[in-house]
Amino acid sequence: MLYLTTELSMEIDPELTGRDRLKRIREVKRELISRVREVEKQRNDLRQTRDEENKIVKNMFEEARIARQKRDEVNEDVKLNKALRDLRKEDADKALSELEKHEENMKDLGVDRSKWGKRKGIAKQIRDLEFKLETSGNINSQQENEIIEKIEKLTQDIGFLEVADEKRDEIRIIQKRLRSLRSEQLAHHKEVKNLAQQSQDYHDTMMEKIKEARKIRASADKNHKQVLEISEKIKIIRKEISQISGETDKIRKALGEETAVERKKRKQVEYKKREGELETKARDILERYKAGEKLGFEDFKLIISRGLLKDS
Repeated sequence: MLYLTTELSMEIDPELTGRDRLKRIREVKRELISRVREVEKQRNDLRQTRDEENKIVKNMFEEARIARQKRDEVNEDVKLNKALRDLRKEDADKALSELEKHEENMKDLGVDRSKWGKRKGIAKQIRDLEFKLETSGNINSQQENEIIEKIEKLTQDIGFLEVADEKRDEIRIIQKRLRSLRSEQLAHHKEVKNLAQQSQDYHDTMMEKIKEARKIRASADKNHKQVLEISEKIKIIRKEISQISGETDKIRKALGEETAVERKKRKQVEYKKREGELETKARDILERYKAGEKLGFEDFKLIISRGLLKDS
């Protein structure tokens, strides 16, 4: 950053007087004006950077807000699918219990024991796999898909077992309902996993936007602080310029020279005087013209320029 502090006592020799001092003061004034223009440009550049950063911060916070809103919406869908998954599991468990009762009845009816044992083992495998699927937090997506496919296959295998003729239709209805419930349960479980990942993605986006926005805002705040500091120092330089201008006017007066204000006033007085003389002259010419005197070109031009000829 440019240091703006000026020490006039060091730049202007206090022993200088008269025109030499006036000359030196004018040189210092030009230098100060050059400095203030330079730092004003620096300040304007910082202001522009600050404003652009604040605009970026505003947009990033808006993007973070949208990401948070979408994350919350997805989380509501997660809750819904979890509830539906649990409901389908509860219904599937009831259907399985009902199926097991029919299997007990089939045993009492003398259904082939080897086949009965096979059905019971398959049902237990399904329950074990479901328990593993719901309670294991360290399985990857491939392992999860393999478990789901195995459950589906084992569920289908149950339907291929022979049952007693008088119970076959009832068992098939239960099996169909059980397959449908398990299919819905698995579908909701998959949706929960997908939605959970979406929720995490939106959450990560939100946090990333907030983190970046805070970083840029810190930079904008720093630039704003520098703008204020530079503005204050510009005031100091302008005050010094004003002081130098005042001293310049005093020296010029002492040397018999007009100040800018005095010169302006003098020119105004001279202009009014000149205008008054021209007006008097023009009216005198107009009277002579009305009296019949022939006018020269310059005289005629004067009364026309003063707008007096129309009064004749």
